[in-house]
Amino acid sequence: MTNWLYRALTLIWLVSIAGVAFAQADSPDVELESPPETPAGDPAGYPVRLGGEQAFRLYDSQGVQEAVRVAEEHLLRIARDPFYSEELLTTEAEANGVWILYRDARVGFVYEEVAAERGMSAARRAAEIIAAVDVAVTRYHDRQRPEEWMRALLLLALATLLLVGAVYLVLVVHRRLAAWVDASSRAGLKLGSQRLGFRSAARLASFQRRAFRLARTLLIALVTLFYLQAAFTIVPLTRGYAFGVIDYMLDPLEFVWEGLLKSVGDLFFIAVIIGLARLLLRGIRGLLMEAASGSLTLPGVSRDRALPLYKIIRLAVIAITIVMIYPSIPGSSSAAFQGLSLFAGALFTLGASSTAGNFIGGMVLLFSGSFRVGDRVKIGNVVGDVVESTLALTRLRTTKNELVTFANGNVLNESFVNYSALAREQGVILHTRITIGYDVPWREVHELLTQAALRTQHVLEEPAPFVRQTSLNDFHVAYDINAYTHEAGRMPAILSELHQNIQDGFAEAGVEILSPAYSALRDGGTSTIPAQEAPADG
Repeated sequence: MTNWLYRALTLIWLVSIAGVAFAQADSPDVELESPPETPAGDPAGYPVRLGGEQAFRLYDSQGVQEAVRVAEEHLLRIARDPFYSEELLTTEAEANGVWILYRDARVGFVYEEVAAERGMSAARRAAEIIAAVDVAVTRYHDRQRPEEWMRALLLLALATLLLVGAVYLVLVVHRRLAAWVDASSRAGLKLGSQRLGFRSAARLASFQRRAFRLARTLLIALVTLFYLQAAFTIVPLTRGYAFGVIDYMLDPLEFVWEGLLKSVGDLFFIAVIIGLARLLLRGIRGLLMEAASGSLTLPGVSRDRALPLYKIIRLAVIAITIVMIYPSIPGSSSAAFQGLSLFAGALFTLGASSTAGNFIGGMVLLFSGSFRVGDRVKIGNVVGDVVESTLALTRLRTTKNELVTFANGNVLNESFVNYSALAREQGVILHTRITIGYDVPWREVHELLTQAALRTQHVLEEPAPFVRQTSLNDFHVAYDINAYTHEAGRMPAILSELHQNIQDGFAEAGVEILSPAYSALRDGGTSTIPAQEAPADG
């Protein structure tokens, strides 16, 4: 047996002995109960206890808690009277009831109307109470005898031994089950594990070990609970605690059961509303999934908008469903539920400003058709491909394979360029700028640039590439070559190949590509044309 078990049992034994010693001291022997507020005439009544045991019941609901407390105080005072005798309990009649007296001091009153509800007179009811008090006091005195305490301690020791035996048995069974699981795991349970949905025998064995540990813990807790219940019942002056534990265990179950019976209609209403909402969402999802796959055309819904539109509709349907079923949720009108609702509302209010802005931004981007997943876009100074777009966030993968996340509220506030929007149909224009000296005819430059563009992969022949002369500078002319392509996602690679083709084409034609500084500082003795491309005569 493990050390923690010894420590736990020692602690339980010490607590039990301390409870017995404390009960023998001059501490209150009466359990003061806070009975529930029930209607007048409830046949269950309210128990008045002495030393943890019920003496009689009160049936008056007006000020019943105070009445029970006063009755228990009087009952304890009577029981502690060393000269107690039943003859000292007498009655005194009045107009509306009967007083109960002890040593000529008034200790209780029986109303005629309350006794009548029980089908008897006030005098008869007073006699019943006096008889019950005598029995309770006699039993109280019997429990104070030394032989009763010795008997209680012996029974407590026996219960402790039974607890030790039960816990030891649970541990032995657990060890044997764990050994069986280990042996089975080593032998291999591949077929059985796959049949039960586990990927391997080791995973099945791990699951079984966790299940057995949980069962062991629950059994030990249950056995300990029974032991404490028996221990409190055995010790006379702590017997009331045992009844209290039972009440604490049964009251929540009774509360839940009564609440369930009262809320059957509301639960059916909630189930029907949730069922209708699920059916509606299932139908909408089926339609929009077909629209997303392209097998169904819905007016105003493109393929790329179908799934985001379903997310928005689902959110709206769930919100409406919650609003409809909220009043029917059991306990929704309670103070605790309302406090939780206020707390959730406060949290939503504090975080709703930015969240709502991002949500609205996502809806604007979705329904405005600004982009779709896979498009090459530029947001602010970041250029990349859209890899994910939700109602709150947009993520780009840059040309350097970096993942950049934008809040949709910020996307609307940034400059936004979509290179792929028109590239799919008309083609996006790629352009680059070079400067050529005045000594080269512009028509030749146009021809060389156009041929370089047409030799570039993914550049379209139609529409044809074209050249614009953008400026006439001091030493050179600026030419801008423009070419169409459908591959917006390959723009850097296409531009790189275009630059290579321009260099090769101009070198083959013997045309220098000069910069202003180089043109101003060179001595003119050496051409910039590569040696292998230079004309033989020059």
